[in-house]
Amino acid sequence: MLDKGKLQRLQRALRPHLAHGWERAVFAAPQTGDGEAGERAERVLAGPGAGVAPTAAQVDALLAAAGEAAAAGLWKQTLVLDPRRRVQVDARHGRATTRTLDESAALKVMGGKERSLRPDTSAALLREIGIMNADGSISATHARKYKQICHLATLCEPVIDRLAGVRSIDPAAPLRALDLACGNAYLSFVLAEVLRLRGVPLRLHGVDVRADVVARSRERARALGLAADDDAAPTGVAKDAATPTEATASTPGERSATAEATRAAAGEATPTGAASAAGRAGLSFAQADIAGAARTAPAQLGGVPDLVLALHACDTATDEAIALAIELGVPALLSVPCCQAELAAQLARADAGAQPLAAMVDHGLLRRAYADVLTDSLRVAALEACGYDVTVLEFVGGEHTPKNLLIKAHRRHPRAPVDPGRWRLEPLRARCAALGVRPTLLRRLAAIQGATPGI
Repeated sequence: MLDKGKLQRLQRALRPHLAHGWERAVFAAPQTGDGEAGERAERVLAGPGAGVAPTAAQVDALLAAAGEAAAAGLWKQTLVLDPRRRVQVDARHGRATTRTLDESAALKVMGGKERSLRPDTSAALLREIGIMNADGSISATHARKYKQICHLATLCEPVIDRLAGVRSIDPAAPLRALDLACGNAYLSFVLAEVLRLRGVPLRLHGVDVRADVVARSRERARALGLAADDDAAPTGVAKDAATPTEATASTPGERSATAEATRAAAGEATPTGAASAAGRAGLSFAQADIAGAARTAPAQLGGVPDLVLALHACDTATDEAIALAIELGVPALLSVPCCQAELAAQLARADAGAQPLAAMVDHGLLRRAYADVLTDSLRVAALEACGYDVTVLEFVGGEHTPKNLLIKAHRRHPRAPVDPGRWRLEPLRARCAALGVRPTLLRRLAAIQGATPGI
């Protein structure tokens, strides 16, 4: 319990800092360790705002909340005055310390190294995705994840630079991105923050089959002030109706033709009508599979995506994402594959003599490792055969996750029409036949070619 003397000292420590308002008050239990398990106990009370004089009732409510929190063991109390200043109080002793997030303090939070997402300029994003605590600190538990997020931001920057050279990007025609199997959409939010810092408008649409992650992503977008106007529509339903052709295009050939028409109508010029509404900057999310996204993405975004994202799309979902990017002629692709299970099952039935070494398929552990490398190698080769320059990078350190491969692809001639007749896939098909595998990606691309007249 908090005795009367300690409560008075706590209130005296807080009261002098309240006159000019505050953003929020954070009451937390002292950290007992840096383990990954569990969340730290804390309460957050919103304030009137920085520079807004509080009412007497707001001051009384804050002081009462501070006393109640201290009585519950939440001794570590922080009054966030504005994005750079906060007052820290140890409720056990009633001592207050004012902290300012200046350059040296920011550098310390960043681990002594300049980061793309700084604790002063990107605090809202870092808090919303759970990297930064409500009091503005980054705990040791989240420091590693913070570095990963910053590395991701660094990887996005050259992609943005290259896309800026493909077409004019402005508020009327923002950069268009499609996040497939988006999950918690961390990559979407990081991309949005990188573009915000650079003053580049973004229109992003994310899809996932899980309703819970879609709802969570929508909530985050709204909390950050990034939600697109059309995200007020019910989950999975676009507010701006597609044209009859766009709504019914279901075969690969029809989708490709629709994409070309949409590219001609909205790729360089200011979109009009439904495309104009969809083209406004902002983030939207819908419950859909990748096939559904293929039918609706150009209408949602106001044009063919400039960039397709696929972060940890499981197994053949990555292949579907890559095939969609190729079919639409998307200028850039960022893909982090996950759970490459399809070829492992096929290799278990394949002729061992057709492999580089029989042991690679005779032993389960080796077969799975071989299948992982073969799957991603075939994806790279297919992208190259369809007109893309491809780079394979380490996404994050291998000590964090074994699924740390990033496939970055740029279309060699991004302004040219998509011509499946120019794809050079026959040597790759022959190689797969010799190995005894039939990857989903090649089957998808063959369907697109088969649906194209004259091929």
